[in-house]
Amino acid sequence: MKHVNMKELTAVSNKYGVQAKTLVDHDNATIKNLFLNPGQSIPDHKVPMDVTFFILEGTGSITIAGETAPVKAFDCLLCPPNTFMSVKADENSSLSFLNIKTPGLKA
Repeated sequence: MKHVNMKELTAVSNKYGVQAKTLVDHDNATIKNLFLNPGQSIPDHKVPMDVTFFILEGTGSITIAGETAPVKAFDCLLCPPNTFMSVKADENSSLSFLNIKTPGLKA
């Protein structure tokens, strides 16, 4: 068993300058908690695996394949492999979410 508490993990800045905490990282899944400051964004990009976004706190928007959806706590969005996606926190709100990649990045 591996027990992890998100509050006890150290955040590191990813390639987009976004604070990220890694909860799970193995062949079957990679799960990170990403935190965007108000107005901060992750630019359009794609990855070769399924991505699930689960919003923990705050408000913002997620764009998948050119379609933008406003998001808030407890929303869940799915992005298929090789599909362009971007994330933006609202100007007046931070945005904390789980980014779940399946299979994992090591696959």
